[in-house]
Amino acid sequence: MLAGKKILVGITGGIAAYKIPVLVRALVKQKAEVKVLMTPAAREFISPLTMATVSRHPVFVDFFNPENGAWNSHVELGTWADLFVIAPASANTIGKMACGIADNLLLTTYLSVRCPVLIAPAMDCDMWKHPAVQQN
Repeated sequence: MLAGKKILVGITGGIAAYKIPVLVRALVKQKAEVKVLMTPAAREFISPLTMATVSRHPVFVDFFNPENGAWNSHVELGTWADLFVIAPASANTIGKMACGIADNLLLTTYLSVRCPVLIAPAMDCDMWKHPAVQQN
């Protein structure tokens, strides 16, 4: 069912980020092509090297590739994907998404995608129940 599907996985800064390599490995095992975007805060929880290994693709974190200065195009990433999964989605990222704030590559790509977006919120229960988060 997933064979040949192009899935973009966006990882935000939250403790649940440690679970995402298992998700990506499962998608790849089902023969999906998976590319990974990470926010700068996500790097505090899981390494781009881990994600590159399980996805079998370079990981995108910044607008410019630190190795060669090449531009990582949010438009190309957004048009490439059949599905954009944002997991874990922190309260911070969900709020920025709701307001159209695009201050990192993941959020800029979110505003450019033409495919369905699946958001997996991950935060403690008190944060989740907060009226501001519920509104977003």
